[in-house]
Amino acid sequence: MKKTIFSLLILILSISKAISISPEKAEQFIHYLIHDDEKVEDFFNASDLKISNRLGIEYLDVSHKFLISYDIDKNIKDKIIKGDLTYEIISEKLVDGFSKITFSVNKIDYKREYFFKEQKLVSPILYQTKNWKQIESNNFVFIISDSTQFNSYSTQNMERFLEKMLAFLNFSEEQKQILKIQKIYYILCKDEDEIKEVTGFYARGMYNLAFDSVITTFNAHYHELMHLLINFKLGELPLYTHPFFQEGFAVTTGGRGGKEPEIILDLGVFLTKSELLDYSVMLTKKDFYKVDASFSYPLCGLYNYFLIKQIGIEKYLTIYQKFSGSASNVEEMIIKENELLARTKWNTFINDESQFSYIDFENPKVDAKLIYQDEKSEIREDLENYYFKLKDTLLIKTEKINDKFQSKKFSEIYPELQYKNEKYLILVNENEISIYNLFTNNLISNLVASFCIPFEPIPYEDGFYFFRVEKSVFDEELKEDFFGN
Repeated sequence: MKKTIFSLLILILSISKAISISPEKAEQFIHYLIHDDEKVEDFFNASDLKISNRLGIEYLDVSHKFLISYDIDKNIKDKIIKGDLTYEIISEKLVDGFSKITFSVNKIDYKREYFFKEQKLVSPILYQTKNWKQIESNNFVFIISDSTQFNSYSTQNMERFLEKMLAFLNFSEEQKQILKIQKIYYILCKDEDEIKEVTGFYARGMYNLAFDSVITTFNAHYHELMHLLINFKLGELPLYTHPFFQEGFAVTTGGRGGKEPEIILDLGVFLTKSELLDYSVMLTKKDFYKVDASFSYPLCGLYNYFLIKQIGIEKYLTIYQKFSGSASNVEEMIIKENELLARTKWNTFINDESQFSYIDFENPKVDAKLIYQDEKSEIREDLENYYFKLKDTLLIKTEKINDKFQSKKFSEIYPELQYKNEKYLILVNENEISIYNLFTNNLISNLVASFCIPFEPIPYEDGFYFFRVEKSVFDEELKEDFFGN
C-alpha cells in the first residue's frame, strides 16, 4: 500500500523514560483497529474482557463488544485506508502503571482515547473509576464518586425495582442467577462533567453497551437500567432499535431523567388529548428526532405502555426485535400504522384507561384521621389516601439513613439551607403539586393544573392549597413524628 495510507506521527509525552505502552505497540494497536484485524483482541485485558462478556449479551454484526462506542468510526477508517485522511497518536504515561494513547485525525475534530496497563487495553470506565468507593448488593456493584451523594436506601430501592422488573419481563431463574453472580455495574457520577470524563460523552446518564453498565448522575436511574435489562432478556439482538420502541420501552417502565414513569406517561396523555402531538408523526427515526425529547419520550412511552397492556410482554418483545437492525436498516425503517394496533383501540385507551396521576384535588374529609397539624399544614388520612392542606411547602422526615448523605435535589431547590435527612419534599403553588423522594432525588408524583383536561385550578382557600395523594406514592406509612422540626 502507499506510504500515505500509513502516515503516522508518534509523539511520546512522558516525564520518565519508561511508559506502559510502547510506541510500536501503540502503532500496531491502531493499525489493527483501522483494518478491523482480529488480532486487535490480543490487546484486550483479559479481566476487563470478562466483565464485558459477563451477562452473555451479544450484538449481531458486532465483532468486538468490548469496543462498542470506543472503536474508530467506519467512515473514518475507510478514508484513512484510501489515503484521504492521516492521523497521529499521542502516548502518555499515567499513574499506577497505566498509560493512554490519543488517536486524532488531522484536519478534522475527531479523536479517540484508549487506556492501557501492561501493554493491554483496559476499560476506560473502570480506569476512570478505579479509586471510587464500591458497594456490592444482591444484584449490583455500585461504584460511587462521592459517597455523600449515595445512601443505603438507594441500594435497597434499586434492588426492589429490579425485582419488580425481572418479574415483569418474565426472566428465567437461570438469568436471575447470572445477575446475582455477575452483577449490574451502577456507576454514580457527581455531575455531567464527570460522566464525560468517564465515557467521553456529556450526559446526565447512559447505558454503556460495551460493559453493561449504567453510568449516571441519578441515585435511581431506572430508564437506563431498563435499556440494559431488555437487552439481557433478549440475549442476542441487533445493536440498533427504532427509537420509538427503544426509548418508548425505557420510558414506560423506567421514566426519564429523575422522573418516575407515571409522571412522564401523564404528560403523554396531555399531549394526545390536547392534540398537540400524535404518535404517528414519530414512526421513522428521522421524524422521531425532529420532535423535542420533552414531547417525543412521553408520547412514545405512553404508546409502548398501551401496546404492552394490549398484547402482553412476550408479543411486545417480538415487535421490539422486529424493529431492530443495523444502523442503516434502522435509519430507513418506517413503522406502518397497520403494523400497530387499530386506532380505535388507542382512542378507547386514551379516553377510558389512561389515568396515571396519584394526585387529585379534594378537600380533607371531615372524618379522615388527623395525623399532624400546625400553622402551615394539616395532614389527614383514610385507608387509601392522604389529604393535605398546605401553604406551600412540606418536608417529611422518616428514619435517619446516613449522617453524611446530602440530597442533590434538596441542595438544588434550597441552596442556602442545610439538609437534615428529610426523605420527602412536597411543593405546591397555584399551578403545580410536586412530590420528591429526597433519598433518591426523584420526582415521584406530580400534577400540573395547566395539563389537566379539562383545566382545573388547584383548590385554594384562606391561604391554603388542598389536594389528595394516594398512599402508594410513599413507600412507608406517614406518622405524626415525621412532621415538624
